[in-house]
Amino acid sequence: MNLLAKIITVVILIASLMMMFLSVTVYSTHKNWKAIAANLTTERDSARDEVKQNISKHDRAKRQLDADKKATLEENIKLKTERQQLLDQNSTIQLDLESLRKKERANTTALALTQENNEKLATEVERLTTEIRINQQSRDEAFATALEATGDLHEAQGRLTLLLEQNAQLAQDLGTKTSLLRSKGVDPNTPSGQIVPILRGVVSAMHRNAGTQLIEITIGADDGLKKGHTVEVFRGDRYLGRAEIMKTEPDRAVGRVLRRFQQGQIQENDNVATKLRIG
Repeated sequence: MNLLAKIITVVILIASLMMMFLSVTVYSTHKNWKAIAANLTTERDSARDEVKQNISKHDRAKRQLDADKKATLEENIKLKTERQQLLDQNSTIQLDLESLRKKERANTTALALTQENNEKLATEVERLTTEIRINQQSRDEAFATALEATGDLHEAQGRLTLLLEQNAQLAQDLGTKTSLLRSKGVDPNTPSGQIVPILRGVVSAMHRNAGTQLIEITIGADDGLKKGHTVEVFRGDRYLGRAEIMKTEPDRAVGRVLRRFQQGQIQENDNVATKLRIG
């Protein structure tokens, strides 16, 4: 066998193999086209029904969309109107707010002034309260003083009545004593400190002090004897001298013998007497 025959044989073999592979392939892919067509027809009809349903849904959706669009447009118009109303209301509110702020500032100022005025009024009230309390206290004190003064007045009126009665009695006594003094030769206008009362006593003791003779006598201040008065010393009818009173006690006195008047030796138990004279 030559080369050509071999090549042809190989080609035929390859072709046979290819035909066999094709046959196997065709057999393996063989289908029932009639059944497929029936299925496709069913699917087509189903698809048509679905399309019709979708078209119906689309129409309904379109109608709903148009209605929603119309409602939305109406709502939008309504919202625009409400927005304009709100803007107008906002402008009015802003004006009212500004007016309220002005009023608030004015009220704040007025409140500050009111608080300041209240503080002043509180201070004034406190001052007035203090003054009222002081005045009430002064009134109470004045009332108590008035009551006391009224009592004192009644008491003074009583004393005045008594004094008037005593004055009348004293005037009567004064007239009587003035007449008595005049009868004794004494001027009633002479100060009482210059009138020496008429007294009698005795020398109870003798003393000497730095060359001065002192006598102690039995009459004193209770008898009306005062410092500076003089007493006359005598024994019976004999005049012995004069002594000036230096010191007095209720029931005795001490006198200094005046040498220029001495006319005899003075002893204990000698008599002493004052004489009625203007000093």
